[in-house]
Amino acid sequence: MEMEIIKSSGARVEFSLDKLRNSLKHSGANHNLIEDIVDKVRDELYEGISTKEIYNRAYALLKKNKSVFASKYK
Repeated sequence: MEMEIIKSSGARVEFSLDKLRNSLKHSGANHNLIEDIVDKVRDELYEGISTKEIYNRAYALLKKNKSVFASKYK
């Protein structure tokens, strides 16, 4: 999947599913929850989306799953 996203600095970089997975892993979420969130976020991506918007979507999905990991996700 090749798509450019916009970092908070304004720089355009290629989106990485691995970076999203790693950030979710650091929150303590389990593999199944991580893959579920990655799949949903991937479906909502569009060219030029900001990293903040990706974070907000992943965070909202963690909260929706009543996950205690949402408070640890940064």
